[in-house]
Amino acid sequence: MQHETDYVKTIKQICELLRSDPTPEVINGLRESFEDLSKQLRAGPFLEVFETTLGNIPFAALFSLLAAPDNKLIVIVAEVTGQLLKPVTWSMVHQTFEDYIVQGLDHPHPVVKCLVLDQFLKCEQSSDPFSPQYGPHLWKCLSGKNDSDSTKTAKKALVHLFEIGMGIDYLLTSESIAVVRKLLAGSESQRFRIYDVMAAAIKKSDSAFEFFRQEGILDTFLSEAASGDILVSVNFYETVPKFCSSAVPFEYLVSTGVFSKALQCLIDAEKDKGVTSSLMQVAVLKLFSRMVDVEGADAKTFLEKHAFVNELTNILESSESSSELRSTAISCLGTIGNSPRALEYLTEEKKALAAFAEIYKSSLSHMRVECLQAIACIFGHSQTPSKEMSQACYELYMQLDNGGLLVSLTKEIMKGFEESCVAGFAVIQKMALHVWGIREISNHQNIVNFLLMRDASRGKNVQQWQFAVIQEIVRSPSAKDAFDADTFARLSKYEKEGPYFVNSVPQVALRLD
Repeated sequence: MQHETDYVKTIKQICELLRSDPTPEVINGLRESFEDLSKQLRAGPFLEVFETTLGNIPFAALFSLLAAPDNKLIVIVAEVTGQLLKPVTWSMVHQTFEDYIVQGLDHPHPVVKCLVLDQFLKCEQSSDPFSPQYGPHLWKCLSGKNDSDSTKTAKKALVHLFEIGMGIDYLLTSESIAVVRKLLAGSESQRFRIYDVMAAAIKKSDSAFEFFRQEGILDTFLSEAASGDILVSVNFYETVPKFCSSAVPFEYLVSTGVFSKALQCLIDAEKDKGVTSSLMQVAVLKLFSRMVDVEGADAKTFLEKHAFVNELTNILESSESSSELRSTAISCLGTIGNSPRALEYLTEEKKALAAFAEIYKSSLSHMRVECLQAIACIFGHSQTPSKEMSQACYELYMQLDNGGLLVSLTKEIMKGFEESCVAGFAVIQKMALHVWGIREISNHQNIVNFLLMRDASRGKNVQQWQFAVIQEIVRSPSAKDAFDADTFARLSKYEKEGPYFVNSVPQVALRLD
């Protein structure tokens, strides 16, 4: 007789216990046996253990144990069930366990909820089989005052399902919306989970946005701006950009005065130097900076309509602005300047870029790095910048350190700190997108020599950025004319050899006779 493996013994023991009355001793025995089976599934061979387990213990028996009056048993059975379901496709899960899925979503234990919610992440396309009855139960899983593993997994599952196109048909039914309305009467955390899922639906289609608008759900979201709790209002403004995935919701939010109210909140917050007011300022700064990239919206028109840049300039110029607030303003200016149309506005407006140039001159350490990151964003607003915008970048370049930016950059990079090196190289790389940038780089032999110097001690990240600079220079149509033949040949050779090339050293064997 062939020797029985440990996992076969364990499975037989579980089957015997399942046929017994659920006494405390039996429950304890089941818990210990499932702990052994979990280890054996991980140790493998998985396929053999998997087939033997399911050949003797049907999923129905496993799901029945998830209702056991023992927390530890529920947890270990859920763990084993999750292991067994790993290779099972969504189609098989749906076809075999449809009733169990609904029971699992409504289960009071979060481990069981997560087990079932994880299965929805296996659903990969809108043509996969699905059931409308899942929707209301999925939304209910977002319930809870505080974030938990189950609410996070529920949000992840719902977002995923909207992204693959299951939303309109299966998740936005009348039954589901009735559940959503009840949830929106709950805590702030609960409401904003709903809004995050709504944002994913709206990103997938404008018809989802129209659905939420007609159902009045969007009005509930917009009412958060008027909350007496400033933290709720901050959360609202941090969420608004998620809704602006296309021109349709963006234009609607403009028409309802969301951005006008946000600007007024920024102005009011500047008068109050409290901590919460600072949070509001940061949230609104980030809100406006993220709007310049909305697809189908004109950034310049938006900035002309809302005098946000004036307030950003005030923050940059004010000696009372905290370092955190000023850092945020600098980062937002870089984000805005990375949009060609927004950069066009900044160039005409002039004050914001002038204030920024003044900060750069006096900035040190971390603030200097943040300034460099913003400069890289502005210089790199386009891979093929127009003459007008390239000229605007050159004018900013001349304002920075009175035209001595490359000199200060070289000093910054040579300090050897990775963050400074990367930020400095990023600026030079973006300069190389411009004819004037290539000209300036070619006129500074120190930076060219430093670029051509290989040094493995700089670290891989710095070496990659160093290579990116050379790559951009070599690819520039104006580089051949700007550099002498020998320097251009060395740059081209560096590019061909890659970022980590090391000259081979001949190995000579010495013999002592």
